Amino acid sequence: MSKRGTLPYSYQDLFPQSGSNSKEQGAPSSIAGSSFSEVIRNNNQFTPARNSQSGADGRSTNWKRMLRRLFRPRTLDFENAVWEIYYLVVNPKKMFRNNYTYKSNGRNSYLRDDPSFLILLTALLFVSAIAWGATYKSTFWEVIKVIFNMVVFDFFVLGIIFATILWFVANKLFNPQFSWRNVFANTAKYSVNYIDWAFCFDIHCNSFFIIMCLLYALQFFLLPVLMHEKSFLAVLFGNTLYFGAIGHYFVITFYGFNSLPMIGNSYYTRSATGSTPAKILQLTILAGVLPVIALIWLLSIILRYNICYIMVTKYFK
Repeated sequence: MSKRGTLPYSYQDLFPQSGSNSKEQGAPSSIAGSSFSEVIRNNNQFTPARNSQSGADGRSTNWKRMLRRLFRPRTLDFENAVWEIYYLVVNPKKMFRNNYTYKSNGRNSYLRDDPSFLILLTALLFVSAIAWGATYKSTFWEVIKVIFNMVVFDFFVLGIIFATILWFVANKLFNPQFSWRNVFANTAKYSVNYIDWAFCFDIHCNSFFIIMCLLYALQFFLLPVLMHEKSFLAVLFGNTLYFGAIGHYFVITFYGFNSLPMIGNSYYTRSATGSTPAKILQLTILAGVLPVIALIWLLSIILRYNICYIMVTKYFK
């Protein structure tokens, strides 16, 4: 099991350098996790350019490393994965800060190079699916079907769909060179603002862990209380559980993208009003998605719409 001696804060976080001349003020001195060959000025907007070889090599090396460690159990760092799970519940910001500060030290990719977290999360989903299947199903094959639906479809298939949507939206928002025409071209991928699809799936895995805790685990133990269809307490607790899990999913997603250096240090604007991508992301999640979720939650409480009872009944019966 590997030992890591990295600190949760980088030297630049503790001692930020302020530009002393006009040249230093015009462009960033360094951005974590990226190597630069030049800085291109387009219409008075700085777009850092990534070295074409380092970006592609970093992503391919990361995938090869993950596949190697997947078939070598001794190289898996489950201790670090457990700490990531702990901080996802207690302090998600710290988890992203520690994880991606470590990743940025000499690397060109912000992806996990260790599949331990994914393996651990899949195992927890598998155990919870067995518990749900054994409770609501009577035959072995019905339990297998529940496991397939909860693990393969709900987590992996829907996760791939959500990650693809996040990947496209994030690159359209943060990468000015990204478009459908050059989606597979080097022009978009070699930009320092390019966000890998695997990173978006990584963010989905982090966000889905809270859904697993609330809807797969906690809801299972509260079923005797939540399954009273007309009870106000059942409606209140059950609906809060569902909408809290969905809202937390978007919050963790926001923290994940906001941890990237180019999000917090935006060197270009996307509109004539001067709105930066970081502001657009913040407004979309905090002022757009979360208020809508809160409004739907309030309406469901007023109308006595027991989401927990309806979801469990339709899912298993």
